[in-house]
Amino acid sequence: MTIKQLRILPPFAIGRLGSASEPMDNYTFDLDINPADPLGYRQLKAQPTLIVDENSGEIKDEITPPRLEFKHGGRIRPVAPFLEVYAITDTDETLQPLTTTLLRKHELNEHGISWRATVSNRKIVRRTGNHDDLIHAQTRWFSDHRSHTLAGRCANFISPEASVNFGTVRFIKPNQNHPEIRLRFTPAQGLIYGPDQPTDDTQAQDAGSDAYQISEDRAIYDRSKSWFGLGSPEHPASNQTLPPSLFAINPPAPSWLFDNVAISRGYFDDACDGFVEVQLALKDGGTLTAKARICAAPPAMAPDSLFVRTLADDLEQVINGPDVAPNEDPEVTRKRALDIIRRAYETVRFMNVAVMNGNDFKGRPALSLDSMPEEEAADTQRAIRPVMASGSVDTFAIMTLHQQVFAALQGGAAPWFLHLLRQPDEVADFTDRGRRKMPALMCGADNNYLALTWRQIDTIRKAAEGLPAPKPNAAAAAVQKGLTPKNLSAQISYEAKGNPISSRPVTSVANCCPGLEVDFRAVWRRLFKGIELREYDNLVIEVAKDCDAIVKSSDGGDLKPSQLAGHRLLRVVLPPENGGKEFLMMTPMWGPSSSDSEGKIRLTTSSNPDGMAAVEWSNALARILPCKGSMVRCDFSAEASDQQMALVEESDDGPKNYVSFLCEVQAFFEDDTAVISAALADAGELTQGLCSPWQNDYRECSCYYWASARPDYVNVEFTASGLSTGDNWMQRERSGSYVADDYADTRLLMYDELFARWEQALKFQIGGRDAPDETGGKT
Repeated sequence: MTIKQLRILPPFAIGRLGSASEPMDNYTFDLDINPADPLGYRQLKAQPTLIVDENSGEIKDEITPPRLEFKHGGRIRPVAPFLEVYAITDTDETLQPLTTTLLRKHELNEHGISWRATVSNRKIVRRTGNHDDLIHAQTRWFSDHRSHTLAGRCANFISPEASVNFGTVRFIKPNQNHPEIRLRFTPAQGLIYGPDQPTDDTQAQDAGSDAYQISEDRAIYDRSKSWFGLGSPEHPASNQTLPPSLFAINPPAPSWLFDNVAISRGYFDDACDGFVEVQLALKDGGTLTAKARICAAPPAMAPDSLFVRTLADDLEQVINGPDVAPNEDPEVTRKRALDIIRRAYETVRFMNVAVMNGNDFKGRPALSLDSMPEEEAADTQRAIRPVMASGSVDTFAIMTLHQQVFAALQGGAAPWFLHLLRQPDEVADFTDRGRRKMPALMCGADNNYLALTWRQIDTIRKAAEGLPAPKPNAAAAAVQKGLTPKNLSAQISYEAKGNPISSRPVTSVANCCPGLEVDFRAVWRRLFKGIELREYDNLVIEVAKDCDAIVKSSDGGDLKPSQLAGHRLLRVVLPPENGGKEFLMMTPMWGPSSSDSEGKIRLTTSSNPDGMAAVEWSNALARILPCKGSMVRCDFSAEASDQQMALVEESDDGPKNYVSFLCEVQAFFEDDTAVISAALADAGELTQGLCSPWQNDYRECSCYYWASARPDYVNVEFTASGLSTGDNWMQRERSGSYVADDYADTRLLMYDELFARWEQALKFQIGGRDAPDETGGKT
């Protein structure tokens, strides 16, 4: 009898930044619907919290706090998740906790356990293309129970000793009461780093007297090497993310107010992502290993609300496919569908819908307000148009619509609302009908209107149609239940003991533009072996050195695979044994016809003459994943192009505009585990496209991206007129009168104020209202 495999659970753990000395207590909330208040705020519940002895590294106590405190002394408590080791033995195909008891049973002990952590911050190298800008930290393999600092070092720092503190990892010493093998990741404090001080005061003068100044101990980047000045015409950023300039620049910001010309101030942060690994030495001299992902992310500022589309939703689609299984219990489907609608409601109630609709607001023209209609107008070179009639929209009205959808689904009414759901290939439909679909007024990973995952949409459809209970069959009997090696869904949603719910993927925003905790788009770039795509559209940005040997020509003409950089992936065609279906990687951009209110026309611009938009990867490639290890046909544009283009087949009017190659689909997960493959995204690549520093995100990215994760409209009251009133989350003073987002309005928190005192300035939202957060304040 032997231990034959290990797993680390959860396979993806989210640490959240904060500088308070005590990590956040364990808490959760009811995921089940409260029949008495089905759309009320989720009730936070304190859970048993593991208290680690700082000297010995063992768990000395397990306490359920009488109430939850998200701040101590004005400082935010970090979320420091535990990661547990599970084992599979040759006598049991279930996952069981690896404990000192189980080790002794197999004549092993805890001294045979060792750990290693590897994390990176790639935000600088992402923008410069200079590998010497990579900030990387890796511990040695360790078996002791001390805290090990993740010291991030970089070739372009001022000295080999200079480093960014990415937090700590600690092997928790097992004892009689807590014999499990576990590690704790404590993230960093949310500090800002930057270049060594300039030799003259030009930079400080440009930034203004109120500009945030990097403290001397964190001024560690050698500005003489490569990065300082990034973003200027003389030093353009490499392979920019979208939006194009997500880094701290001289106020006022953002850069798109100045034709995207902006000089970086050289700030970066202590956010990171990467891996933890565990080894178990066996009696025969061999070792067993396991791996999990970790990341450090901003705090969850609305802990009792969830976003309409989370990282858990996207991972669930990866694991189980875009379609709900025909043998799934209808009650399970219905429960999941109600939760999706509930989360849509939770998201929209944090949005000032009147502003997001594209209305003029308090004397300000809509074109000066950051909203999806404003973004759409800029992209399509058309006049701004409100999504719905200006006088008919308010947060309260849109919440009422969501209540009606929820009630219809809960009561089993006819599925009248299914046509309201936006399909993933309709995200660039800018007709009035297309823009009014759900989810409304929010941005997706493709910078167009947000769509749910195919699986979420199919869940709602099947629940609404009220399908009868399936008959038992072999397929149903084969469905994995419980915590088994094959049940990846259970592993992704695993609740490690002592971990707050905010450490799980269900609380992470997914496939928005680009994300808040992680940029999930980055995972899909290397799905085709030898080819690297840009995360936000279908451009090939790099090919492997051995690409000609990896990618096979199908009908590539004179073009070699190694020459595909700069070309665009237009279509993927599955092999006959996988159904032979074809999937386009772009979709037409449609707008209303001026001569026909019910008609539509293709929206073309000088920079997009075909009027096409890329489909975001998570939905575009969802049906490709079952072909892992197989070759699929990929049709690339025959010519390199910096513009989107429509696929053209050969006809009497001319030749086709694409060439075809056979590409191998890489596995999404590592070795049949639930760990996202390092071949798809290495350490630091899940966070590389986010703001630098991350505090910039709260000003750079407005509320239509992820309202329930980055609140917008708070302290909302509904007036006698039926309209709502409330505060902007970023307002310094709460007045009950909403201040629209403005990068120069001093009533709102400015960039530099967030850099200097983000923990004190940002307020947690409990029940949609500011939670007490001063010393002694309780939640």
